[in-house]
Amino acid sequence: MKVIGGIPVFEVEFDKKGKLFDAKQLKALVEHLHAKQTTDLILFSHGWNNDLADARKLYTQFFAEFGAFAPNTANGQTRVFAAAAILWPSKKFTDKELIPGGGAAALTSQELAAIRARLRDLAKEPVRLGKFEPASATRRKKVAKAEKLLANIENDPKAQEEFVRTVRSLLATDAADKEDGTNALFKMNERKLLDSLKQPVLEPLSVSAGGTAGSFATLSTSSGGAADLGSSIHSALRRFLNLTTYYQMKARAGTVGAQGVAGVIAKLRAERPKLRLHLVGHSFGGRVVTAAADAAGGKHRIDSLTLLQAAFSHNGFAQKFDGKRDGFFRKVVDAKKVRGPILVTCTKNDKAVGIAYPLASRLAGQDAAAIGDENDVYGGIGRNGAVKTPEAIKGTLLAANAAYDFVAGKIHNLVADAFIADHSDICNPQVAWALASAISRT
Repeated sequence: MKVIGGIPVFEVEFDKKGKLFDAKQLKALVEHLHAKQTTDLILFSHGWNNDLADARKLYTQFFAEFGAFAPNTANGQTRVFAAAAILWPSKKFTDKELIPGGGAAALTSQELAAIRARLRDLAKEPVRLGKFEPASATRRKKVAKAEKLLANIENDPKAQEEFVRTVRSLLATDAADKEDGTNALFKMNERKLLDSLKQPVLEPLSVSAGGTAGSFATLSTSSGGAADLGSSIHSALRRFLNLTTYYQMKARAGTVGAQGVAGVIAKLRAERPKLRLHLVGHSFGGRVVTAAADAAGGKHRIDSLTLLQAAFSHNGFAQKFDGKRDGFFRKVVDAKKVRGPILVTCTKNDKAVGIAYPLASRLAGQDAAAIGDENDVYGGIGRNGAVKTPEAIKGTLLAANAAYDFVAGKIHNLVADAFIADHSDICNPQVAWALASAISRT
């Protein structure tokens, strides 16, 4: 346990299957909750980090900010806080890998390096966050085959198609869904998939939190109107492998949340039935905690849910997003599995979610000019907030100590362009204050 910003923070670690790695961690947390008569526990999940140092840095920075705003009392009751820092084996998925810069030669070189890095990831299996072991001999053989195909990949259509077939054979199809377009990742024939992903991906230039053009402007076209993420076969293969990484993280985050974190919630409520539980997730951690709320909420309702630049579909909470189907997490809203408010920070400054996430739009042949925004069928919630959701209220992330009017059972889309400059820019007073304000309503 480490005290950060006056908040006792305990690590709770899960393996890739959502199994609690060390039961002593949970035992220590429970003993503390009893001894200190804790009233409110924040369970916070990191996103796409690949080592403990990244995750611990995130938690240290965030709770240092939150500690200044944690409400001492609410509704006439004294509040005593603790936090559980969730650790799970996610992968690095950075803006630099997603958006290479420089000229055509540099772009090709960076893309090949990113492709090889993705293949190396596929040749090993995560055990814990930052801890890996060699994959099965069969899996390693397939990865080696895919890497060998790169030698002739640029001018050999058959090698390109075999590359796609080989990589797809490494993925389970359980998490494929129309909501985020991942069903197309498996259903499309190899040639059509690559031709779709080969098309230029355009994103209108955005403005950073400081009021100047963001780093993405370095890729702008000569007209200055949009940025081009490349149109070579290497670009298509890189996008394909980014989609496979997204898909793997999506599946694993759901497993860790529904089977791991939800199980911990049940144990905590059994020990302390009146304990208020507040789930917070960044990036793919947003899927972790939402899946946990969904799985545990039928019996153990959550008191608040906060999604910070979450990496899942903006249709996640939607009602009949395509006229027929509800979003994957619609039951969280319909069944009132969250007692208090649900907060969603969203911003056009988030390139990781705003561009990389909706690559499925390429598979569906969507208008490139609209990729990633609220009109994109496959946009991300960290870019646009919850869409096609009757309970969603559009708002703004406010300065610290400004008054919020959060409502229980509603989803508050907090447009954060003024305060969140990129995907990982969440450890600031404005975000901490929004969370504290939501908790004070519970």
